[in-house]
Amino acid sequence: MKQESVVWKLFLLTVGLFTITFLFFFLGQSLFLEKFYIQKKTDRVQQAFKEFVTDYEHSRKDFTTVKQLKQRFYEQTNAQLLLLDRNGIVQDEDYYYMEVKELNTNKTFYIPLNTILNGEAYSSFMNLSLQERDHVFIKGILKDNVIIPVTIQTKNQKWRSDSVIEDLKAFGIQWDMIKDELDSHQFMIDTEGYITKLHLPLKADLHFISNVDSLMQAVQSWELAVRLGEADQRKLTTYSFQENEEVRNQVFVKPIMQNGKIQAFAFAMTSLQPVDEAMNVLKHYYLYAFIFVFFIIILLSFYFSKMIARPLLEIHNVTKKMANLDFSQKLPVISHDEIGSLSKSINTLSVNLKDRIEKLRITNEQLKEEVKKERQLERTRKEFISGISHELKTPLSVIRSFAEGIKDKISSDTDYYTDVILEEVDNMNTLILEMLELAKLESGTYKLKMTPFSIGDLLSQVHAKLSFNIENKHLHVQLEADRTLIVQANRNKIEQVVVNLLSNAIRHTPTGQCITLGAYDYGSEVKVIIHNTGEPIPEDSLERIWDRFYRIDASRSRHTGGTGLGLSITKHILELHKAPFGVQNLEDGVTFYFQLQKPEHGS
Repeated sequence: MKQESVVWKLFLLTVGLFTITFLFFFLGQSLFLEKFYIQKKTDRVQQAFKEFVTDYEHSRKDFTTVKQLKQRFYEQTNAQLLLLDRNGIVQDEDYYYMEVKELNTNKTFYIPLNTILNGEAYSSFMNLSLQERDHVFIKGILKDNVIIPVTIQTKNQKWRSDSVIEDLKAFGIQWDMIKDELDSHQFMIDTEGYITKLHLPLKADLHFISNVDSLMQAVQSWELAVRLGEADQRKLTTYSFQENEEVRNQVFVKPIMQNGKIQAFAFAMTSLQPVDEAMNVLKHYYLYAFIFVFFIIILLSFYFSKMIARPLLEIHNVTKKMANLDFSQKLPVISHDEIGSLSKSINTLSVNLKDRIEKLRITNEQLKEEVKKERQLERTRKEFISGISHELKTPLSVIRSFAEGIKDKISSDTDYYTDVILEEVDNMNTLILEMLELAKLESGTYKLKMTPFSIGDLLSQVHAKLSFNIENKHLHVQLEADRTLIVQANRNKIEQVVVNLLSNAIRHTPTGQCITLGAYDYGSEVKVIIHNTGEPIPEDSLERIWDRFYRIDASRSRHTGGTGLGLSITKHILELHKAPFGVQNLEDGVTFYFQLQKPEHGS
């Protein structure tokens, strides 16, 4: 089964999470941002509007104070604000109006003009060329002594307010049926009079008029709603006002109270048009933003997945090596989080496991060595028993035979029989001692005590010790031993080695021939050579002569060839010294040799 990649999993998971988060954010903005923004803006303007009304009610209401309060409100909300008295007259120094005295009753009516003097209506209204004392006919909406004009007519010109007519239509009143509606709608008026006061703007004042125009239209709508009983003028009222299909506004109306009575009205209006424009732009912006953000998400997800997965992959590789008992690699601890703590713990585990396994390995090696020694001892015991039983069988048979001969009085010369028995006993004693020596050397527990001594003196002493055997065979021994050559070894065991090799050479050298016994300087070592003339050793026996009880042929029997243990003992002694040794066939005979270390400097 193909192993799944943790990097790929993390990458897909991160991309999915980021993408889902972005989509939720996108849907939230698309569905709720506009409503949320309108609600927050409305709440903010309404709160500022309440504070303005409260501060206005408790102020001195002088021009400077009112201007400061209006300025603060504008800075907080960027919304328009108007103050109207209870008759609907704007309380502002830039307010435009005219007063008309009715002919029949001499009653004076107040006609506000800010509402109708917008950019388009300004020219047509100014074409009336109104002046004080001019005779005019006015139709409009009556509120106390205030008339919101619908038509104004002179002798020569006529002007009509389309905006007021539209407001009337919104409340179900058709202007061409107005005469029929006068009885049912008492707030409509048709009057004739002459102008007593006139305050008209210059063309340069149109900027203020246009700014106030929308709010005045909203005021007129509210007044109509109050007239029709659809709004309560004593409470804070909030309603939407739409000038046209594209421009939406939120209007706030609150009465200004004094001594429990309504003295004026405060009107504020904030445009919701920027919200619509922003949402339209956002819808196009999101397409490009999504492509860009998705690309960023891919990059961040890849980096994030690699950043998280990299230490996990390193942990996987290191633990995999640990499973194969490879503790050479360590994890880098580059952070202090959970991954860094895990890496540190794995490093500690690696060190501890390595130490424990190394201790177990050493203990196992020791056990193997002990088992090996135990098996070697067991093998030595078995070989010792097998060898001694085999070697003792012949002398015991000879002793038994000669003892029975003495008992049966086969011959009167008992001394011969007795000498043979004593000789066999001596041979048996020598055999037992050599086998015990060999068993001790093969046990692996024998320890040598090394001391420096003169190898030349040792060779001279061994030559003197065996001089009797040398003279019996009329052999000539050439001694080449420098007494200044010092070696580091166990003197007694090396003496035993030289005795065995020289005795072996004496036995195998024909009568009257020559033996060479020498020690030579080889740098850090001393090489000892025992060479005898005579027949060479067969090639197939060169390696086997060091085995116990091995004899090359029948002529070298137990009587002429010794016990068969001398060379085996020599081999084990030299191995304990870690000394190189061997045997070589030369043209004139056989050479045995071994090498010993010189003492280290200063020892």
